[in-house]
Amino acid sequence: MPKALWKQVRPWLPWAAVLVLLALLIQAVHPATLVVALRHATLWLLLPVLGCGLLGLVLRGIRWHLLLKAIAAPNSLLDSIILFTAAQAALLIPAGQFLLPVLQRSEHGTLIRRSAPTILVQELVFGVLVLPAALPGVPPYHTAGFLLLLALIFNAGTAIFLSQRPAVAFALRLAGHIPFLRGKLGDVAELQEHFVAVASSWEALWGTIFDMGAIAVAGLGFYLALLSVGVTQANWINSIAVYALGSSVGTLSALPGGLGANEDVSVLVLGRMGVAAGPAAAATLIFRVINLVMGTALGWAVLLLFSERLKVHPSVEGLTKAVRGAEERTIEGAGATPPPEGYLKG
Repeated sequence: MPKALWKQVRPWLPWAAVLVLLALLIQAVHPATLVVALRHATLWLLLPVLGCGLLGLVLRGIRWHLLLKAIAAPNSLLDSIILFTAAQAALLIPAGQFLLPVLQRSEHGTLIRRSAPTILVQELVFGVLVLPAALPGVPPYHTAGFLLLLALIFNAGTAIFLSQRPAVAFALRLAGHIPFLRGKLGDVAELQEHFVAVASSWEALWGTIFDMGAIAVAGLGFYLALLSVGVTQANWINSIAVYALGSSVGTLSALPGGLGANEDVSVLVLGRMGVAAGPAAAATLIFRVINLVMGTALGWAVLLLFSERLKVHPSVEGLTKAVRGAEERTIEGAGATPPPEGYLKG
């Protein structure tokens, strides 16, 4: 009985944490000031915020296309942008980025263990590149320095670890002595080989230009969101720093879409920069809602519009199961679960 109950409750725990963090944020800034700031928002400025989100999505899609070249995937640039956009449908599902290898396999037959490293490299490199952009946010909020250090250790440490075969082999031997991990990690030699091939490719190096462009564009979108609620004391560089800090903390939190953690830190840093709590929270929520809703809605639209091309007929439950299946296959190997793309066929 406890096992069955845990199985039912576990998927909802991240969302419970999200609700608690968002409730704390709204309570801390006083709901009345938040409502006033939202009511006086300049609505036409929300269109360029949306435009920045779309441009950032395209830039990251191009970046992923370049990484695919390292594994000789047959995608055209249009293929990659369509698949990357469709994968945003799982933006609010834990580990939702693993939907992308499932879609890649569904359309082009690329093994998940071959394409998953492109996602790992993209996310880890983006996580490292966003850290320098966050540095202007450290002086007004010193705790941010500690959070950035944690993010650096996580992203750079994970990348270095996966690049070293002896380190991975040692970790696997160690895991073999832990009962609940024994038999769960499989042979990751192939996964590591593909990770090294992708991470050391020329495309991985010069493609960082698109990551940096996406960070700059996202910072511009956040700056426009601040302007929409009348905040003028924050400039574009400050806005990039707040966005970068929020993204770093959101990634560390492992919550769906970084929800809750991202918003709380962003409002805290803006407050330390002298921005009133109401407008700070309003701008942050406007920026985040536009980007999360836009990404998720666009992802579902592409999934449905290109369902025949992608060979999928998705549902929310199917998406969740496909993501979990892809995550397990990446770690445990092909025998871990049924083919994850099968969950998208129903």
